[in-house]
Amino acid sequence: MVLRSPQDALYALVSDWPVNGGVHQQRAIDFCRAWLAGRMPAETVRQAFILAALEAGLSINDDDDDGAGSSVLNPTV
Repeated sequence: MVLRSPQDALYALVSDWPVNGGVHQQRAIDFCRAWLAGRMPAETVRQAFILAALEAGLSINDDDDDGAGSSVLNPTV
């Protein structure tokens, strides 16, 4: 799954997350929602998402196929 924005990350955290109820998962959800409301920088959301992914035992890749570096870990705004 390639996520290109905090909005994509929010969808993954709420709909497709393999482990529910983690502290970092909830924090990342809250941060994504704050980004949508214009109250949180994308880089902060990125860091929260990384912690949530680690908490869930997910492997993550910081580059997409075209090498542009726009992925889950480097969201565009």
